[in-house]
Amino acid sequence: MKNRSQKSKVRSQKSEKRVFFEFILHPSSFILSSLKFILLFSAFTVFVACAPEEQRVKKGFAPKPCMDCHQDKQTDFSKKYVHQPMASRDCEACHLRHGKLAIKSFVEREERKLCYICHKQMAADMEKTPHVHTVLQKGKCLPCHNPHASDNKALQVKTGSEQCFICHKQDSFTRAKRHKPLDDGCLVCHAAHGSQYENNLIKEETELCRSCHNFTSAGFVAAHKNYPVAQSKCSGCHTSHSSTNDKLLRESVHEPLKLGQCGSCHNPVTDPNPLKTSASDSKLCYTCHEKEQKKYDTAFRHPLTNEGKCMTCHSPHATDYPKITLKYKNELCMNCHKDKPRVDVSNLHKPIKEEGCTACHNPHASENPYYLKASEKQICFTCHPEEEKDLKASYTHAPFSGIECNKCHDSHGSDNPIMIKTPLTELCYACHKKEEKEFFKTYIHTPVNKRQCGACHKAHASSNAKLLSSPEDKLCLNCHESMFLEVKEEGTHPLFKDKNCKACHAPHSSDYVASITMSVKDLCYKCHKALETKMKESSDKHLPVEEGKCTSCHSPHGTKLKYQLLNKSNELCLSCHQRIVTTQARKGHLSLETGDCLSCHRSHYSDLKNLLNSKDPALCIQCHIVDTERLLKAHRLPVNKIGSCTSCHLPHVAEKPGLLKNIAHEPFSEGKCEACHE
Repeated sequence: MKNRSQKSKVRSQKSEKRVFFEFILHPSSFILSSLKFILLFSAFTVFVACAPEEQRVKKGFAPKPCMDCHQDKQTDFSKKYVHQPMASRDCEACHLRHGKLAIKSFVEREERKLCYICHKQMAADMEKTPHVHTVLQKGKCLPCHNPHASDNKALQVKTGSEQCFICHKQDSFTRAKRHKPLDDGCLVCHAAHGSQYENNLIKEETELCRSCHNFTSAGFVAAHKNYPVAQSKCSGCHTSHSSTNDKLLRESVHEPLKLGQCGSCHNPVTDPNPLKTSASDSKLCYTCHEKEQKKYDTAFRHPLTNEGKCMTCHSPHATDYPKITLKYKNELCMNCHKDKPRVDVSNLHKPIKEEGCTACHNPHASENPYYLKASEKQICFTCHPEEEKDLKASYTHAPFSGIECNKCHDSHGSDNPIMIKTPLTELCYACHKKEEKEFFKTYIHTPVNKRQCGACHKAHASSNAKLLSSPEDKLCLNCHESMFLEVKEEGTHPLFKDKNCKACHAPHSSDYVASITMSVKDLCYKCHKALETKMKESSDKHLPVEEGKCTSCHSPHGTKLKYQLLNKSNELCLSCHQRIVTTQARKGHLSLETGDCLSCHRSHYSDLKNLLNSKDPALCIQCHIVDTERLLKAHRLPVNKIGSCTSCHLPHVAEKPGLLKNIAHEPFSEGKCEACHE
């Protein structure tokens, strides 16, 4: 608080300094700004003072503005009991004007703290009370009380026991034999907010019962077989609400008690200590349960069974739970197994959820570890028969084939729907540590990146190697079906045609684009070894091939064209060699216009410059037969024997007919070769 005051003082001093310097440096600007502020403030004051009464905010947050909007609350004033702040029209006692806090605009975030502002005595009492109503422990008052008004006393939401049934199930109150006080409501025995006694009772249990029952009457003594039970807890045998048994005995009653044979366990009534049992712990129990004692002579015995502490789990008289256990199913086990938070998860194992721990475990003893009722195999396959069939599959996962279900699954519960112990990928990596390094290279297969091992592999067993969910030639189709539909038969890569994807791609991740196993160049040479050899031996190499860019011309999977070419030969070549494209003003070589670049050039390598198939003029003679009349007339001399075609002709396009070069030598341009040649 002191620090806050000091900070405020410093800010104030800084503000004063700014005003002072502004006045010194810019006096005219400062005076003008000050005048504007004074005029605006004066105008606002006059406006407010002259405004009609109904337009001004009323002092003290009067109820009229609230009720203008909250008209549904008008009816609360006519109810029998109205909350004091509501009756005095003081809405602001509980609510903020502008609703800055998240919870219903209350002054305090927690309901209980808000109520305690006025109900100070209640706050003081609850502070000292060892047993507080659960709702109040959670800081809630409104589940039971209406904050504005009610026709019920203490602003209760409902009357009598109906109020309690908002949270408490009615099952234990509606059985055939009902405790008489129930007719007058729960508060006959229980305190609404809290108590010094267990279960919020208004008195100590025995004293409370004594309020109605005469423990010294002949009928009471006879009913208890003359045993001095006056100081015992009545709830050890009787329920306080309702029962299907006479005398309000609890639902599960120990047989000797049901038959009125108290002496089966206790000393005779005439004994100085009649309530003392004739033997201790399990020795007493085994006098009747001798058969069970023999059953417990097994390899694995529950410590409590071993130590003979039957009453840690069972009541000697009666309870509301089967087999006179002290609590219901899992709750009983959790009394000791509190260090097992596994059951407190979003997905409980179905047997635990429906039947409890004893669905799988024998509570006393067993021939199996963990007191399982049967072997782990039998326990799991009893509910999962389909998985048992998988044991016959060609390939089984090691933990599954060894019936070690608990290596991957938590038998009690998990935050995962299929009860796996950890997130799927972490679970797989626990064993596949070597593979983990291979899963996170530069380019990761989508299922791996999403931690979905199950997209490709089965967890238990498969008819396919590596536990693949489909045969290898069909597995990739599950996701990449459209890719296979686009490819035509003629231009399909043989490996792709056979759906042998792993020949080129890594299934998990790779440092190369598209998860290929190595560089494009090395990958292609893996099969095309002859091409690799020729590339090394040849003097002239096509640049894309030399750089290992096979996919510049070929599709790795296939196209409609032969050799998986990305386009028709000429169009493919001209996509890079655009300088030689013909125009209307130029004449083009037939091979360039309608034919195939490969008529003259090789696609990958050559021992000749420009990747030519043959030397000039031999290359040209393949198409231009030299002894034709047209060729002889045009040349006049046997040029095929003495020169090179490209000395006079351009190979691709030219402005002159015959693809002639623009040569300025006059005899040549006039066709007079004999002027120089003999």
